[in-house]
Amino acid sequence: MTVSKSKQQIGVLIMLTGLLHTVVGLALFMKHLQPIFSEGVWNTVQGGQWERETSFWFMMFGFLFIMLGYITDWLIKKREISPPPALGWMLLALCVMGVVIMPVSGFWIGLPQAWILTRKDTLAGG
Repeated sequence: MTVSKSKQQIGVLIMLTGLLHTVVGLALFMKHLQPIFSEGVWNTVQGGQWERETSFWFMMFGFLFIMLGYITDWLIKKREISPPPALGWMLLALCVMGVVIMPVSGFWIGLPQAWILTRKDTLAGG
C-alpha cells in the first residue's frame, strides 16, 4: 500500500506546528524561562511556580509535536509506511478537547492535520 498524497507532507506540517508553538512559547514566556537557565536548570521548576510550570509545559508540548512530526515523516518517507489511523484519532481527540477548553488557542491548527492522519490510504491508481 502506498501513502496517499495528502499524507506525504503531514509530518513536515506537524513539525512546523511544533516549531511555531515553540517560537510562540519563547516570545510569550521568555521572562519566565530565563530564571530557569540562570539558576542552573536543575530543579528550577517546582510546585507552586505557576508561571515557570506553564512556560515549561508549553515549550515541552512544542518539542513533542516536533518529535511526533519527525517520526511521522520518517515513517512515510523512509519506510514508506502510513502511520496508523489511531494516531490521527488520538491527535483529533487531543485537539478537540483543547478547542473546547481553550477556544482561543492554536489547537485549531491540529484539527486538519489529525483529520488527514485518520484518512485511509488507497492503492496507487485506485
